[in-house]
Amino acid sequence: MNFRRIEWIFLLAFILLDLFLIMTYFKQDTIVESTTNNYGQSTISSVMKSMKNDQITYPTLSNTEQTGYYLASPKNNILRTKANQLEYVTWIYANHKLTATFITAIKLNTQNPRATLDTVVKDPKEVIYGKAYTYSKELSNKNTIVYTQNLYGKPLYSSEGQIKITVKDGYAVGYTQTYASRIQTLREKKNTISQKKALMWLYQYNKLPQNTTVVWCKLGYTKLLDVNNSTVYIPSWIFYLKSKTTDATQYRRINAFTGSVMDEKTSLN
Repeated sequence: MNFRRIEWIFLLAFILLDLFLIMTYFKQDTIVESTTNNYGQSTISSVMKSMKNDQITYPTLSNTEQTGYYLASPKNNILRTKANQLEYVTWIYANHKLTATFITAIKLNTQNPRATLDTVVKDPKEVIYGKAYTYSKELSNKNTIVYTQNLYGKPLYSSEGQIKITVKDGYAVGYTQTYASRIQTLREKKNTISQKKALMWLYQYNKLPQNTTVVWCKLGYTKLLDVNNSTVYIPSWIFYLKSKTTDATQYRRINAFTGSVMDEKTSLN
């Protein structure tokens, strides 16, 4: 058996293993989803009462189901390929991330930074594919303004598809950018669980401590897994939590198809 043939056998084995892993995830999702949809009104009322007794407060929650896809994006160097079109920044590229510095720092309205930055982000001479991103109030702060990539009408809450603009002394001085390209749907469109059910699952998985305020809850795509040199994304309910006793904050994610808790180690930005 020659070496070339051995290489092909190993490649085929890895592809089959990747397909097996993806199918296993989908099968597990179907099982959990069946359990999730069996909630009765009495169960919902009981869980909500328990949260109230635990001093957990939250904004008005929707009972409406939405829709989404399993999505995949291959890892590539598309930003590096397109970077030569940039004229008003200096840049470096490494590990699928573009880091740019504005040649002239941009004065911002500190009360409404996006009033200036929306135009900057959409300028192809300053940002690549900027029209694919939208300002994220939830992820931004006074030092970093975040724009998230849009996938099928929903924000990508993942470090693989964001622009993070650095602010110093009221000026935008540069940014880092990642971009999820060549997005493919892996399965047909599916309904998600509602915002209210997602919060209930978070509580029942003991990921919603006593004396907690749910500051906000948004539906967006987040990373599910890496497989075969691609990243798979899934609709997720994102919760931003704040402790009433310590002011500590944290993010939590719920799989919007199944209600299962997702890996807490995956960064949202």
